[in-house]
Amino acid sequence: MCNLRNKKPRMKVRHMILAALLILLTGIHILSWNSKEFTEWYRLHVFPVWTGTLGRISGLFPSSVGEVLIVTGVCLLVFEALYFLAAVAGFFCRFWKKKAFRPNKAAEKQGQTEKQDQIAGQVRADNRNQRFIRTWNCRLLAGIFVYIYVTETLNCYMLYHAPTVEEQYFGHNKEYGAKELVYAYTQIVAKANDLSAKVARDEHGQAVYDGSDAQLYEACRNAMQAQGEKYPYLAGYYPNPKPIRASRFMSQQYLLGIYFPFTMEANYNTVMYPANLPATICHEYSHLKGIIMEDEANYFGFLACIESDDLYLQYSGYLSVIGYLSRQVKQSVPPEMRRGLITANDQVLKDDVFLTEEQWEQVEEKAVVPTETVNKATNAFLEKNLTLNGIADGIDSYSRVVRLIVRYYSEGGS
Repeated sequence: MCNLRNKKPRMKVRHMILAALLILLTGIHILSWNSKEFTEWYRLHVFPVWTGTLGRISGLFPSSVGEVLIVTGVCLLVFEALYFLAAVAGFFCRFWKKKAFRPNKAAEKQGQTEKQDQIAGQVRADNRNQRFIRTWNCRLLAGIFVYIYVTETLNCYMLYHAPTVEEQYFGHNKEYGAKELVYAYTQIVAKANDLSAKVARDEHGQAVYDGSDAQLYEACRNAMQAQGEKYPYLAGYYPNPKPIRASRFMSQQYLLGIYFPFTMEANYNTVMYPANLPATICHEYSHLKGIIMEDEANYFGFLACIESDDLYLQYSGYLSVIGYLSRQVKQSVPPEMRRGLITANDQVLKDDVFLTEEQWEQVEEKAVVPTETVNKATNAFLEKNLTLNGIADGIDSYSRVVRLIVRYYSEGGS
């Protein structure tokens, strides 16, 4: 038999612990907005614990745990909607049942008291069952909310306020002009043109990795760990990246990869053009090391690949940024200065794609929701998420990688 006297104090203690945890996390979040020094200390000394624990636990599973949790969450939302409707219907049923069999003197005189007692007992039992279900349902939802709030705060939102790469390694206020931009663009296009003839290709002419997935993962890990010699937060443990089963839907969102803070996993799109894969893995690996800004993750994905000894990784790195540089050159460099510039060869242009036409046909053929609708919804979510975390230019911040690359080449990068 349940002892209510003991149960209520335990509930109060749980509620107090929960409230204290939420207040503590909110305080840490506020502190991260106001102290870059604290956020950098956290990224260097505390954040690796989450990668080393959650990352290792989720790494025990071959498929993406985060993807499974998201699908489970969607199913739970559907269940909660159905449960709400059932609860409303049950409330009205109990209400009318009570009303129909409310005790009265006439019924007692007719000897129906026993039947009414049975019905009343059944109603009380139904109410107890309903309270039990509601209690555990609320605990489940509260637990999910707390877990998401904790992991999103500690593994994502705080890190938007860490010192930037430019502040730490390049000097924040230094500007660059058309000359520096053209030099970086020329270096990247020339390297891409050269490597396009050296990488392995399949029977369809697509650039592919000459090795197994495990070997590619290892090459990407080594490339990122090598960067840890200069950038301390990039050193240490990296789990295997995870392929996403719903990659066709992911393609409709124009996503190459995705980082799940609640499972500490780096995930990638299996449908995209193969040459995108190394730079995407290194990009998502950057997030696992506390590099949350997308332009910086683009930069480290590029840097890890081009400074690797693996030609395929190098090619992927150059391809990952050539579009950003080309667009910036068209916008910022005068036409007379652009006329004599090197251009990407036909092979590079074929390889510099998200999906091939055939891959897009496969995606559209099995699409449940139109790609345009999915893409708009994704862009709206990303825009809101970035602006709420202090990134004023939202999705446009991705293209800030150009500035980092120009600074890299201006200071002796090759």
